[in-house]
Amino acid sequence: MREDNKGFSLVELIIVVAIIAILSTIMAVNIGRLSGYRAKECRSKVISSLENGRTMALSKSRGGSNTSNTNTYLVFVKNTTDNCNYCITVTDSTITDVKKISKGNVTLSVAYSQDAASGTPVGSYAAGVKNLSINTASDVLQNCVSSGTVVAFNRQSGALLPTDGGDNLYHMFASAGAYQYEITIHPKTGKVETGARTRISHS
Repeated sequence: MREDNKGFSLVELIIVVAIIAILSTIMAVNIGRLSGYRAKECRSKVISSLENGRTMALSKSRGGSNTSNTNTYLVFVKNTTDNCNYCITVTDSTITDVKKISKGNVTLSVAYSQDAASGTPVGSYAAGVKNLSINTASDVLQNCVSSGTVVAFNRQSGALLPTDGGDNLYHMFASAGAYQYEITIHPKTGKVETGARTRISHS
């Protein structure tokens, strides 16, 4: 019996290539949407953390003129062991809460300029953040504080406290994939707002 081994025709080959191209495009779009969703979710968690930190400062803080001399503050830091961003709540040199605020592919950054369109990534800590818990040893906490970004609020007015160098935090950004999600902070009142979503240029 003769076997027919003609192989693929040109039309069939073109159809297969077209199908592969379509499927690749769909996968790329879905991956981009997933990354964007994770950055958007991080923004929501950062806003929630900032609002909770402000409320806590109004009720518990003993004051302070800047982020380095107040007893109640937040630390945003990236843990390089799992590549995730965390928000650590500190009162009287003791960790009172640890919250993971992003998955590993999200970059959280801060800007101390009012007209900034992007920021500088928060600092990273090599180990320990993932397993931080209430009453964690002070040396671990100090490593996180020195590596990360400290945010604190005024007890009387709820205004954002400046750094010990006098800089005011105006923006935070959560970015992943092709998109960046902005958080706008008003230092004089401590009010936090959802900012714009912008497309990141990789050129």
